Amino acid sequence: MALLFGASESEARRYNPLVVFPPEPEKLPAVRYANLEPLECVSELERREIPFTLAPKHHAIDTPVLLASPLHGVTFESTRNVDGAHLLDCRLLLALDDLSKVAAERGIEIVRYNSIHRRGWARGRVQGHRGGVAIDVVELVRWDGVVLNVRKDFAGDGVGSDSCGEDAKPFGLGKAADLRGFLCALDRTRSFNLLLSPHYDYRHDDHFHFEVRRGVKWFLTQ
Repeated sequence: MALLFGASESEARRYNPLVVFPPEPEKLPAVRYANLEPLECVSELERREIPFTLAPKHHAIDTPVLLASPLHGVTFESTRNVDGAHLLDCRLLLALDDLSKVAAERGIEIVRYNSIHRRGWARGRVQGHRGGVAIDVVELVRWDGVVLNVRKDFAGDGVGSDSCGEDAKPFGLGKAADLRGFLCALDRTRSFNLLLSPHYDYRHDDHFHFEVRRGVKWFLTQ
């Protein structure tokens, strides 16, 4: 993963053939969110009436915020009771607002995650979890109480497989179909540059990694 995350566009294409370069990427949500200045980002949260509070300044997060209540009826729950579990960057919150609409349309009421911001040494504009622009989702809970667990229910086709492209195998049935359907519906929104599943590598066998990636115009869903 480290090579891809630090790669140029040409390097990214060579590293993973599933990386895509859509036309006019600046018009797509993830690229637009990533390029927002702090005041612009906060103004968009306010315009969209997203419930949030500003968090104290943070050395690694450009625009730290806290989600104040559910989004479109969808609750985001952390599986870890640690300080900073709910801290995130404004740009990720815009993407999560889009995600919550997809979840609500599919009868999902709870999104459980085990990581957003991760502590660690950081300098300058920071990517991924340390920058608060990525979330690792482990479970989705439907309105009827059914739990969709990524580790138990994804039922993928092995590392290296495509999740949503032309070469992706059928979703299957039941929970596996629900999880893959959610992932691919989110892919169509282009609200995240990275949507990584157990198909990406063995470190993702128990979660989906969703990230607004700054400084790039490519997308990867796997």
